[in-house]
Amino acid sequence: MTHMNALESADASERLHFPPDILRHIDAARLTEDGLGRSEARVFDAGDCFLKVGPRDSLRRAAVMQEYFAQKGLSAPLMAFEQDGERDYLLVKALPGQNACRCMDDPAWLSGVLGESVRALHETDARDCPLRDGNRRALEAYEREMGAPYAGDASILRTDALIMGDCCLPNIFFDGRRFVGFIDLGDAGLGDRHFDLCWVLWSLRYNLGDGRYNGRLLDAYGRDIVDDERLRLCTELSLQKELL
Repeated sequence: MTHMNALESADASERLHFPPDILRHIDAARLTEDGLGRSEARVFDAGDCFLKVGPRDSLRRAAVMQEYFAQKGLSAPLMAFEQDGERDYLLVKALPGQNACRCMDDPAWLSGVLGESVRALHETDARDCPLRDGNRRALEAYEREMGAPYAGDASILRTDALIMGDCCLPNIFFDGRRFVGFIDLGDAGLGDRHFDLCWVLWSLRYNLGDGRYNGRLLDAYGRDIVDDERLRLCTELSLQKELL
């Protein structure tokens, strides 16, 4: 797990000082740390829910979008969001089933259902979405990663869909062959749909070892709405490090 020094080690005594609204939902002594995270937040398995603990204000956006996605039937309910002087505590009900990385035995089915699920997300009526800055955040992330603003023309980006923002296979869940939702919503909001497309295409290729099923995913998503120029731009902005 990266960024493990961002927080002090959470020993038993520390867990007993979690905010009361968190402790009333969980048994802090039984938490098991999940070491698969890639952010500065620490993730704990609490049985039927997951607790994220991160620096103060680092999880506020995720809490807002968790609640919104749950209202739209796209993720699990937000159980609690609390803050103390130093930290955020985000408690989310666990989704049933397993993430898409565990469904690789039938890549033809998986690529098709991924395309359909991402398209359904993008067709969600999100006129009431509380966060509408997905494109700006992607440009800011590019600048942080590359050390300079994007030098090309980003004016073709559109704010045309509710996007997940980190649309990779570990964050997409299926129960059997039924799509059940998305997790890790700290980058979600309104933005250009092609950011999600570039990530899910990259993640499918990464997990399979090649891109032989990417065309099937795009067919299932609907090539009628895919803009190749915007997809190339979103790929360049999102995956520049991998493209170097």
